Amino acid sequence: LVPVQPAAMAGRYVIQWDKDDLQAVGLMKVDVLALGMLSAIARCLHLRNTWRASDVQMHQIPADDGPTYDMICAADTVGVFQIESRAQMGMLPRLKPRCYYDLVVQVAIVRPGPIQGDMVHPYLRRRAGLEPVQFPDRRIERVLGRTLGVPLFQEQAMSLAVVAAGFSPGQADQLRRSIAAWKRRGNQLAQYGERLEAGMVANGYTRQFAQQVFTQIQGFSGYGFPESHAASFALLAYASAWLKRHHPAAFTAALLNSQPMGFYAPAQLVRDAREHGVEVRPIDANFSAWDCTLEPRGVGGFADPPALRLGLCLVRGLSQADGERVAAVRGPVHAAGGASRPCEGAPHGPWRSVEGLWRASGASAAAMRALARADALGSMGLDRTQALWQAQRLREADMPLFEQAAPEPGSFEPRAELPAPDPVERTLHDYRQTGLSLRGHPVRVLRERLARAGARPCAAVQAAHECPDGSRVRVAGVVLLRQKPGTAKGTVFITLEDETGPVNLIVRPKVWRRFRVQVRGAHALLAHGRVQRRDGVTQLLATRLRPIDHLLDAGGQRAREFR
Repeated sequence: LVPVQPAAMAGRYVIQWDKDDLQAVGLMKVDVLALGMLSAIARCLHLRNTWRASDVQMHQIPADDGPTYDMICAADTVGVFQIESRAQMGMLPRLKPRCYYDLVVQVAIVRPGPIQGDMVHPYLRRRAGLEPVQFPDRRIERVLGRTLGVPLFQEQAMSLAVVAAGFSPGQADQLRRSIAAWKRRGNQLAQYGERLEAGMVANGYTRQFAQQVFTQIQGFSGYGFPESHAASFALLAYASAWLKRHHPAAFTAALLNSQPMGFYAPAQLVRDAREHGVEVRPIDANFSAWDCTLEPRGVGGFADPPALRLGLCLVRGLSQADGERVAAVRGPVHAAGGASRPCEGAPHGPWRSVEGLWRASGASAAAMRALARADALGSMGLDRTQALWQAQRLREADMPLFEQAAPEPGSFEPRAELPAPDPVERTLHDYRQTGLSLRGHPVRVLRERLARAGARPCAAVQAAHECPDGSRVRVAGVVLLRQKPGTAKGTVFITLEDETGPVNLIVRPKVWRRFRVQVRGAHALLAHGRVQRRDGVTQLLATRLRPIDHLLDAGGQRAREFR
């Protein structure tokens, strides 16, 4: 028994139970999922509805939208719920979802259970018409018809045991429990396998078919989805895909405001948004709210698709309280769905000095330094170095004991003549202070050097006419993802990104063991490998890996050349 807040909750306790014990005593078990995507969808719909001055709720999103499914089939799903991972993106061009139930299958099929049960390839072959869909009888067809004869869901495994092997519903539920606990009760699962096989043979099915069914059911022990679970997830996958396709600025803003979540960092989400035509505007103390927001774009004003203004929430080292103080005293801003309006409590218009903003907002001197380091004071005519020069002289003790009138905008000591910042360092400082840069990708500054080393842009690797299947290439980029799934038998999957986009690496166990020590903590890599293309998916089978973090060192150590 673990007491919780005993002073405020006298006599109340949290009791920890094992889930199997709950079932043993007959208590109902309910899974409650706190999904970040639910928050992101709610935020996106709020932004969209405010901008459009209309009201669309999630259940009103149009079903069967062709452009949305076109985007999904092209694996253009960065940020989309459940189908944004590398494995899901690799499956999308092969499965080609064109309706809601296709998404249900898509969500469920890229799981350890179907993979270990050898269900993935038979389903894909049958879906593509390369293998006939046949059923021993109508009873099996009723259970497996929607999934082309392949059991993909836990409910199907239970139904097969009932209709084909003569299990009672209670025995089928016991089979489900044994599947879930097979690592602890392996012998019990084997006993159910014998009973399942004997029951199917007694009902006229061949022993080969019975063994095949049990092998597939056994695969669920590696984690398979209930159909109801997959159906719920597919709803969120479609809703998020529709928002990404039709409202990319609001969708990206909502994802950034819901961090941390998903597979991708803010830098990749912003890059993807810009590739989809979204104008992304920098963090600026005179224009940014705490959250990312939408602003009018172009001469069409609110009739045009909105621009995305990055929020102060992305500034590292800036507390929300200080960020909101800064936003409360800034100059005129644009409402999300109407005309320009001044922020409440903003008597001065756009601030033109660090000290003026500091004194008016009541934010800490440390907050001003965080804004300066993030280059968030550009509208004052200050670059990062100049802003930091001004912010460094602020001290908390300098604030007056009694409230005084804030200085006029622009009042400050004469601007110091400071050397212009190095373009490479500006980009790297952006990444360090905000996690992204609108000036460019950090690999862009190395492109000439990478070209001399024979490294191709990632986009060239994706282009079949430039790097055909089987060709040997080199690529370099920052590391977005490292994955080592339990079902991959030691294979490691790495995604690199340069200024042209991402590329996926497959690192076989032998290669990973050889280079693991050097590359497991690297932020940027040079990879040698062979291009593999299949069903519209391009990957690089890595043969050699090399860390290149030293080339991105902002301390001036970038002089070393590749050998």
